[in-house]
Amino acid sequence: MGVLNEKLAYLEGYLEGLELSDETKEGKAIYAIVDLLESLVEENEDMQESLGDLEQLSEELDEDLGELEEILFDGTCECECECDCEDDDDENYEFGELVYSDEDEEDEEEVKGCGCGCEE
Repeated sequence: MGVLNEKLAYLEGYLEGLELSDETKEGKAIYAIVDLLESLVEENEDMQESLGDLEQLSEELDEDLGELEEILFDGTCECECECDCEDDDDENYEFGELVYSDEDEEDEEEVKGCGCGCEE
């Protein structure tokens, strides 16, 4: 039970002790306010739960993105050839840099070797 629930329960108990009638204008208004507060507390709890879920999802996405960045921008080739393709700086691009390619030529070319761009 959260702090808001505790305060609301205290207020409800206090109002019961006052023995306000819900037949009077003042009693109707006060009980309507308490009903509104109950709705607000419930909505707040739902939003807090959703926020917790979003924070967890955000952390998971951040971890996944970090792993992807390591794979894409590490610059190391994990193939077992001896072509020194790790040292090839021809395709080191900066983030946000426009890279132009001719996709038709790439589709026609046959991948040779280990797939890292070397022909071993």
